Amino acid sequence: MKKNFVIALLLLGFLACGEKKVEEVKEDPALALVDLKKLPKMVEPSFEAMEVLKNWTEYNALNSAVKKIYTTETKEDLVVVLEDLIEKQKLLEASAYPEVFDKPAIKSRQKVFKTYLLKIKSNLVYDINPRVAVIEMVKAYSALNNQFSIVISSTIDPKILFDE
Repeated sequence: MKKNFVIALLLLGFLACGEKKVEEVKEDPALALVDLKKLPKMVEPSFEAMEVLKNWTEYNALNSAVKKIYTTETKEDLVVVLEDLIEKQKLLEASAYPEVFDKPAIKSRQKVFKTYLLKIKSNLVYDINPRVAVIEMVKAYSALNNQFSIVISSTIDPKILFDE
């Protein structure tokens, strides 16, 4: 019995001290890809709203930066586009709004857009698939563009509503 115990102990010792194979972890190129195909189509402002927006350089810069999201294929591309979007959004927020668009309805939708930009950034930091957040960001930007059209087409004068 002692002999079998000693042999088992020696066998266990040899197995424990043997060389271990270290598997190389190869980075899969597919993991660097971001699944941003088939994003919802971005809603453009109406023609009347575009006439006012064409002179707002900060909005035009943000609009062209948002369109770049449709061409991203890797996480690195998305990080670059996202940093550009965040910077352009800050410039838009600090800029002088055209008088017709200087309304809380526009500014609130811009804040929602900013929230989704930051959500995408946090998803990338924590290595979470950003697809859902990017779709939400595109929808928020479309809502902002739609609000430009609504503000332009609104024919009700608020002064009439509050006049007694």
